[in-house]
Amino acid sequence: MSASRNIRAVGFALSVLLLTYAAFQTVRAQQEEEAQLPMATDAHKLFHKDVGTWDATLKVFPGEGAEPMVSKGTEKNELLPGGMWLVSRFEGRVVGVPFTGVGTFGYDPVEKKYVGTWIDSMSPHLTVVKGDYDPATKTMTCTAEGRDFESGEVMTSKHISRYVDDDTRTFEIRAAKDGEERTMLEIQYKRRAK
Repeated sequence: MSASRNIRAVGFALSVLLLTYAAFQTVRAQQEEEAQLPMATDAHKLFHKDVGTWDATLKVFPGEGAEPMVSKGTEKNELLPGGMWLVSRFEGRVVGVPFTGVGTFGYDPVEKKYVGTWIDSMSPHLTVVKGDYDPATKTMTCTAEGRDFESGEVMTSKHISRYVDDDTRTFEIRAAKDGEERTMLEIQYKRRAK
């Protein structure tokens, strides 16, 4: 073997080694970067069971003693990559009017609270929710703050979600009216079979 061939063989081997080393460093840098990203905790994973399509039966309570107005809807939920945020989209009819709502829900590890936002086609105002989950009763109770869509005044309500089983859950909105808390809305959700 001539000297020039030896030099080329050594040069080729060094090139392969350098490319391998560069590729290894790139992978290692990506792994270190990913390791520093926040990860979904068990608290975040509570929303993982909501992923999928749910058929909803709504009851709107227009006033004391009045019969509830019943309608149907569909909720589709998906997780953002990373598993920390659930994005929910609701389509249906409410009090006879087409209705669309979009929510984001997750867990704030600093405040140690479940948090969320809600917007919909019936209100020009954002609603922000914050609350706690009781695993013994499988119930999440949140305080929601938004604005009355007619007066624009800040109002609060209580949002209560209960997990009946893996395929059934309920949602209720309670608000103070004339100094007394009453149910304004109830929704029963059934998971749609795949």
